[in-house]
Amino acid sequence: MTTIRNASSVLALVAVAGLASADNLTQIGPGTPVDTDSPWSSRTSIVWDNGGTDGSNGYSEAEASVFGAYRSTLDDFTLTAATSITGFFGQYISFSGALPAGTGMNISFYADAAGTPGAFIATTSSTGYSEALSGNNWFGRDEVVNHATFSPVVLGAGTYWVEMQIVNVENDFHMVHAGTTGSEAWVNYADIGTGPGSVFFGTAADMAFALEGDVIPAPSAVALLGLAGLAGRRRR
Repeated sequence: MTTIRNASSVLALVAVAGLASADNLTQIGPGTPVDTDSPWSSRTSIVWDNGGTDGSNGYSEAEASVFGAYRSTLDDFTLTAATSITGFFGQYISFSGALPAGTGMNISFYADAAGTPGAFIATTSSTGYSEALSGNNWFGRDEVVNHATFSPVVLGAGTYWVEMQIVNVENDFHMVHAGTTGSEAWVNYADIGTGPGSVFFGTAADMAFALEGDVIPAPSAVALLGLAGLAGRRRR
């Protein structure tokens, strides 16, 4: 289980133009923003589309073993009905530019606490992972669209947070898009702190990602009446 860490101190950050040392890198912007449709928008299985990247920036994600510092990102999403979530899409580039950008994903879900990540709900159990070149190139690095699948995580209607961390042997960057839907994306960085991205990077942004799955149909009124009648007959 991943624990959301509270920041005990915030290090002063110096704006980085382009790519810098992997040990100190927390963002890759500024880039050249462009309007792009999310590469997963045509899929009928998408239950939440947070939008595609505009190429303006990216936030570091890495396991602690990469360079001694755990780094993940979090963003909120809203479901209008009970939903079985079974997959994740994201847009990534790697620090070195080498492909593949990753070999898997660590994904967890949290409740919403007044616009911030709240109580832990579940960590997914991976069933598959794949990547495909998108044709985009940011900061001289080819972008990949990753697709992680996992055993169903069922959530009711409401607002939640998803924590995302790509698995690889190096520092990778989850691309963002300008502007926010709901609350801005958070970072969970062992070497810097935890909080809204603008606290560390100066500008609010959202992560470029989507969740796939199936909406769970609500019982129809006729079905509910049938169940009530069946219960009545059993009592008699």
